[in-house]
Amino acid sequence: MMHGRHVLRWPESLKPTAIRRIWFEKISKLSPGMDLNDASRALREPYGAVRRWAVMFGYEFPDRRRTVSPQQWSKVDWQHRDAEIARTLGVTRECVRLVRRSKGVGPSAAQSAIRGIEHFVAVNRARLHGLLVEDVIRHSGTDLPYHVVRRVLRDNGVRAHEPHSPLRDINWKLPNRDLANIWGTSARYIANLRARLGVGPSQWNARRPDLRRSADYGAALLRERQRAQAGRRRKEREPQSPLKQTIPA
Repeated sequence: MMHGRHVLRWPESLKPTAIRRIWFEKISKLSPGMDLNDASRALREPYGAVRRWAVMFGYEFPDRRRTVSPQQWSKVDWQHRDAEIARTLGVTRECVRLVRRSKGVGPSAAQSAIRGIEHFVAVNRARLHGLLVEDVIRHSGTDLPYHVVRRVLRDNGVRAHEPHSPLRDINWKLPNRDLANIWGTSARYIANLRARLGVGPSQWNARRPDLRRSADYGAALLRERQRAQAGRRRKEREPQSPLKQTIPA
């Protein structure tokens, strides 16, 4: 495959598989010298996936680290996410990741929190099967949002709660934004659940400027909040499982 002025060749020691061939074709279509952000948009694929496969097949991204002065790097708050730092400095997340690694400053606060819940799940995995995601959040003490903890559980092979989840019976007439705020999760997760359950769109458009003046909408919003609060109170009264509190400080 042609890659700029040279041929992008299949790595000699890499065993061909169907998924690797697909990604080799995709990476081979990239123009030379593209930023990782641009490559991700061009391929319409996740940022991390493009980086992983591009590195595997020898595609070289330009080094933007020198476009930021040493003084600017010295003022970076490394507790922030790479994406936030990248937006502030006008560079890519890959650039920030490389500088973070070279300085040995450790992960961001968000990355540390994710590593903490991953450690908690790994230690308690056998006792987490069948628990609600809300229970795992409560037992672990994490501040991470529902959808992130749910993904960590799924990635670690923790079996989901079998009985009917309360989120399946929420008032789907309400907009995703409101349901996410009420139930303590993300609007994206609510949207994905709405699509998976096939319950159709919301009755009210969250972008309507006069929505707050609707009596029916206000009443539905109040009932949903009361239902969520009642569910949380029930959870607080339940005895906690003897799980190991092992999230690193």
